[in-house]
Parts: sequence; C-alpha cells; structure tokens
Amino acid sequence: MIQGDITGQGVAASVSGPPVPYVLVRPVKTPANLSYLALEAKRWRSTVQRFRELATARQLPPESALRAQFAEEVLAAAAENLRLGAGQMLVAESCDGRLLGVMMYGLLSPREAVINLLAIDPEQHQGSPGTSQLRGTGTALVAGCSRDLLAKGVETIYLHPLDEQARVFWAGRGFAPCGWGGRLCVRGKDAIAKLIDGCVARPDNGEYVVCGLPRVTEQVRVPAYRA
Repeated sequence: MIQGDITGQGVAASVSGPPVPYVLVRPVKTPANLSYLALEAKRWRSTVQRFRELATARQLPPESALRAQFAEEVLAAAAENLRLGAGQMLVAESCDGRLLGVMMYGLLSPREAVINLLAIDPEQHQGSPGTSQLRGTGTALVAGCSRDLLAKGVETIYLHPLDEQARVFWAGRGFAPCGWGGRLCVRGKDAIAKLIDGCVARPDNGEYVVCGLPRVTEQVRVPAYRA
C-alpha cells in the first residue's frame, strides 16, 4: 500500500461486478513507494502490450492501444517526478492495492496552477476488453486536486487535453477554451469548487473529499494508517 497523506475516499462503479473502494493519497518519496510505482507501471505496461496485440489483430481499436500507452507513460513520468521531488502528485489506490489512477499538477504562480497529466489504469478505460472497467476515479482525482489547489489560494487552473475524448471529459467538468494551442481552463474559486461535483468536501477538513459513497458512510473517515 502506498504511503502518504490520505486526502479522500470513494467507491468506483464497476461495469461488471461489485464496486471498488479506493483512497486518494498524496504520496511521499520513500523507497517503498518508488518500488510500488515501478511494479504498477510494469502491470500497466503488460496491459499496453496486450492491447497492442489485440489492435494488430483488429480486435481492439488502435486508439485504445495508444491511450493505454499514454497512461503507462504518465505513470512512468509520475514515478520519476516523485523520485526527483518535482511537482504535486495524487493517486487513487484500491483497497486491494491496485493503482487505479494518477494525476500530476503544480503551481504556475500563487494564483495559477496547471494539471499536467492525468491517467487511469488502462484496464479501466472505456471500450477496453474484458470487464475491468471502472467509473469515477478520474472525477475523484479532479475533485481531490481542486480541493488542494483551493486551499493554496489558486484562482485559475490550466490544462492541455490529450485528444478529443479528453477534451470532452474536461469540458464536462467546466473547463473552457482559454488561450492558444487548445488550452483549457477554469477561472474563479467558485468554478474550481464546482470541480468536486459528484463528491463531497468533508467539513472537518476542506482538502478531504468523499466520492461515490452511500450517504450512511459519508461520516466515516478512512483511518490514516499510512506513514
């Protein structure tokens, strides 16, 4: 299990099977964490290879293999950034220790921030083969990031979407065209606060979010059992 500050919790909806509980964690740099990320990158890489083979056999659209490769590259970059101590990182980890998603973001100025990269476990991507797809981890990562940036006083968040599918994802969360090269942004604290739609900010800690949990469990915080 990855070590760091737990900043949220949630339950991802499964396409087939029971929902999957997870926690949002800001990892710290430790040998154990770097080893964990390396193992998960290897798992994601094996998925990429399988998707490439399926795409070659015309059993999977080529773009699915390309998106899977991008996700694995994002995870590798995140692991390297953690090793170097660069930027901010947020991960979603399932209760059984699988890395469901990773996000990298950082400050451009005291009032501006950028979401650099967001990737979800390739097996969960919409249209992926099998029944491993989950829904909700990307939304949770966006919500957790927004609470952290609001606490830092950020008023504008920028990003560059990977492709049209990513643009639709971000547009659905309130990001609008903003400047050159397809850049999107949200401006204003109220707009950033809306990024937690689908989640709830815990009243005892403004940076803690609860996503996709039944109402009865919203008052129960996941114990901070990590170092």
